[in-house]
Amino acid sequence: MSENKPMSLKLYNSIVKDFNKMTSFSRKAENELKKKYKEVPSTTMGSIISLLVQRSMKQSYRKSPVISSKYFELYEELMKDKNKEDVILKLADSQGISPALFVRSLLQNVCSDSAEVKKYLKDTTLIENSELAYQVFLGIMNDNQYGPYVDIIKQSIGLEYELRLENELRMMNISFSDENLLRLRGYDKTPDFKLDVPIAVDGFIVNWIESKALFGDEENHLGYMKDQLLCYWNRFGPGLVIYWFGYLETLDSTPEVNNMFILRTKFPERTSITQYKIDL
Repeated sequence: MSENKPMSLKLYNSIVKDFNKMTSFSRKAENELKKKYKEVPSTTMGSIISLLVQRSMKQSYRKSPVISSKYFELYEELMKDKNKEDVILKLADSQGISPALFVRSLLQNVCSDSAEVKKYLKDTTLIENSELAYQVFLGIMNDNQYGPYVDIIKQSIGLEYELRLENELRMMNISFSDENLLRLRGYDKTPDFKLDVPIAVDGFIVNWIESKALFGDEENHLGYMKDQLLCYWNRFGPGLVIYWFGYLETLDSTPEVNNMFILRTKFPERTSITQYKIDL
């Protein structure tokens, strides 16, 4: 697997600037932005867009019976038109939120039970009103960032890269304890893999490895620092964090990097790894 180089701040800022010009959070709008940056791997662009959409939604999406009622009134008004294909996309765009979040708000007006709303989002055929069921389905299908199917895909991607990392460790006969085993030993916060015997990567001692199947920028990296990485360092010493979809070059200049842990975008080459060997 080829290694992504850390992304320049100039390129990252350009992507953010173009993202902020977007007037829609639909799948189509996101794909258009990806086309503009063909030199950036699709997985990297997808991860950056995902981070930016989530931050934008934190600012604009609000759960409220009043808002849900307002959305439903707007929905009923547009459903009177003959052309009903783009109703959800039009309404979501007009309110500045993603299609899946918009249809979630619609359902919250129909039923107040959050468990029932989740059930309808997972299986729209359970919604009695056939037109509403179809519109909810369209909202979910046109959203890359929210909804039950997206959640499953993101979980699968995270697991895929953890398994990929585990396979790399096994191929090099590097003994480890995974997070499940560490929890059984009483640890509450655990890295994905704690090495039973440390290795050195390019001369840096590594006691643990954390897999992140996403792009690392300053905001989410700072969150991981506070919630996870500092804790790992305090308990297990220095380690390795893999941002499989790349990371912002400015992270390499932070005081923790190359002191508490190192950053990579793939598992290190064999030639850069030093292992402890017992002569028998």
